[in-house]
Amino acid sequence: MRAVFAVSALLVVAAAGVVLALGALRSGNGQPADADTASPVTQPPAVTTPTVPVAEEPTAPPEPSGPATITIAAVGDMIFDRQVKKLIESKGGLEPLRHVAEHLAAADIAVGNLESPLSSAGTKNTAKDVTFRGDPRAVEGLSAAGFDFLALANNHVLDYGPDALSDTVSLLDGAGIAHAGAGMNRAEAWQPAVREIDGTSVAFLSFSHILPAGFIATDSKAGLAPGRTDMAAVAEAVRAAKAEHDYVIVSFHWGVEYKDDANGDQVRDGRTAVDAGADMVLSHHPHVIQGIEFYNGSLIAYSLGDFVFDHYSRKTGEAFILDAELGPHGVANVRATPVYLQGFGQPKFVSGQEATVILERLKKISGPHGTSVVIEGDTAAVLP
Repeated sequence: MRAVFAVSALLVVAAAGVVLALGALRSGNGQPADADTASPVTQPPAVTTPTVPVAEEPTAPPEPSGPATITIAAVGDMIFDRQVKKLIESKGGLEPLRHVAEHLAAADIAVGNLESPLSSAGTKNTAKDVTFRGDPRAVEGLSAAGFDFLALANNHVLDYGPDALSDTVSLLDGAGIAHAGAGMNRAEAWQPAVREIDGTSVAFLSFSHILPAGFIATDSKAGLAPGRTDMAAVAEAVRAAKAEHDYVIVSFHWGVEYKDDANGDQVRDGRTAVDAGADMVLSHHPHVIQGIEFYNGSLIAYSLGDFVFDHYSRKTGEAFILDAELGPHGVANVRATPVYLQGFGQPKFVSGQEATVILERLKKISGPHGTSVVIEGDTAAVLP
């Protein structure tokens, strides 16, 4: 019953509402509900929201896939005594390297062997037949030529004892030229020199197979890092350097003087260094050039010959600058640019027949190592 009553009440209220609405229209409180006279209902215009371009997030440069490719320029033995010292005395410390300085300085890494201490001090080693003590002003030329690494492990580093060696180390340090292979104790002699280029680190180690009496560094005595007597330690030093650095360059002072061909010890030990992680093996001592070998993606130059050195035969005056690229995939774009050591032992670029003679000899002695030397004008490409 309550439900029926409630529905009836709702119907009454609704009917009353309709009556009131009609009355309001008739009294002018609203417009007549006449379809012919009713004003049309106007729809508001559609609002178009402008499209605002969304700025793209900046794209980070891709991470490098490996170390940078760097350029290397390598040369052989340099002394600044005897006739070279006379040249410095007459024309200054820049003169010995004047003709080749720009070429060397253009490389990311320039490396050579400093075979004479640079000092005015020390006591001559009278047990040796041949001793060198270079003019300290030579550091001006070494610096101008952009040398980054100098090998000190050789059979002349202690010709004037530890005092002259100490002077040499201080002089090179002051000029910002890194060095390896000799020091005031064993730890210094075995310590690699390091350079960083474009975020890529390069380590340099130097060892000598030529070992005059008393020249090997100990924990309490100045001297050099030996190669021939402890190749196991050499291999371990190379492995340690490779674990910390992108590239490793190793220098050996070895071989037999005036011999065109590398001997079995050189081949074995050069390959040992490569197997341990060396990317390049750059060597000297024979006073003449020897062949170049590509081995397991690395390069071994068995002798780069003399570079700043007075000499007494045509053959000992012939040399070259070895240029190469060192990258994540090994050594590439290797070139040989010949030089001849002029009077006073000063290297100078040669051309024409003089260049051809040197490059033809390099071609002949590199062939047995499986290396091609393709002469292109006054330089040559060196290919595996």
